[in-house]
Amino acid sequence: MTIPTGFSQLPAEGDTSARRAMRKVRLLALRELLTWPTRGLSPRVARGLAALQGALVPLTKRAPDEALAIVGGPDVLVQILVHADRNRPPEGLLRELVPHVLFQIGRRGLARHLGEAVLWDAPVARLLDPDGATVTFDAPAEGILADPTGVEVRLADGTAHAVTALPLDDPPRLVRIRDDLPARLALVDTNPLNMEEAHPEKSGNALLLDDHPIEAWRAALADALELIKVGLPGYFPELAHTLDRVVPVGYHAERHFSASYRASPGTIYMSLHPSCLTMAEAIVHEVQHGKLNALTWLDPVLENGQTEWTKSPVRPDMRPLFGVLLAVHAFAPVAALHQGIAAAGHPEADTAIYRRRVAEVRKANADALATVQAVGKPTELGRRVMAAITELEAATSGAGEG
Repeated sequence: MTIPTGFSQLPAEGDTSARRAMRKVRLLALRELLTWPTRGLSPRVARGLAALQGALVPLTKRAPDEALAIVGGPDVLVQILVHADRNRPPEGLLRELVPHVLFQIGRRGLARHLGEAVLWDAPVARLLDPDGATVTFDAPAEGILADPTGVEVRLADGTAHAVTALPLDDPPRLVRIRDDLPARLALVDTNPLNMEEAHPEKSGNALLLDDHPIEAWRAALADALELIKVGLPGYFPELAHTLDRVVPVGYHAERHFSASYRASPGTIYMSLHPSCLTMAEAIVHEVQHGKLNALTWLDPVLENGQTEWTKSPVRPDMRPLFGVLLAVHAFAPVAALHQGIAAAGHPEADTAIYRRRVAEVRKANADALATVQAVGKPTELGRRVMAAITELEAATSGAGEG
């Protein structure tokens, strides 16, 4: 049976829906940043925020795509979306995000578009640009000044340096995994929610290489992405827009752990595992979480997604119905990955773990889909999501196999 494409599942050639959804989330985030209230902030942070807002308005008009790229970078977007959810004190979020915004403006030659000077008069421990440029200060810098002539950092010793002249971290803290994708292995994590844990068998997602060298992580992730390219060749190119960063969270030989956060679509947390299939599955299902989570900033998808609780086919605990939808939305493409690997004659399809996982995923998908269909109240957008999942689950369920 031909594996069908569908909205928020497997993209057809030329499908830009995931990219457009992320652009809308970035527009939402930009509006949130520009209207972030200064009340309740310390005076110097309030002054810095007000100046940044005034400076960004002309930039968003003169270089809108570049402004959205800055706001959409993982280290900036997560702080803004956490604030949108009122999930952390705003001052700490601003102290993290503002330096990264100014750093990127300076590195990308955008300072000339600023409407006014911005003085960020607060300690700066690190500067991050999603393109891989990072700076970590031994002693926190004293602040940053940005105006139409450029962006400079005042170091702890009182000297000032253009951000373009700062020595970058060596080795880098954002490591490209493959040349054909922009995704990076992150050796720094700015997500303020990373130790919040929804899974009953885990205790957060602290960054941890666990005595495995960076190259071992990079090679395992590259191999897993290659398996996705083989099994889901139409899905692989979309990863350029749906996978920004992989944060390592330790090594487990027997079990595998992964996670993602609604406030950080495009960033996934993964443990290292000896099975390439296990790693590939985790990438697909966490990226799928990111795609659906991005949609929820624009539409609830299920009207009763957070109020209706039910047993989950893939978790030992009770879950809100949206969590069950998250599961089948993620694992329907995993079932398609299994089918694609087998169709390609890949040796991974001739392993015991593959045969076990095919059966497990098919059963979980059937159970989860039946649950959501029985009690879910999808929105108009949610009906598009459900239709695509239903079609893909039918094509990968194994029904009719001899």
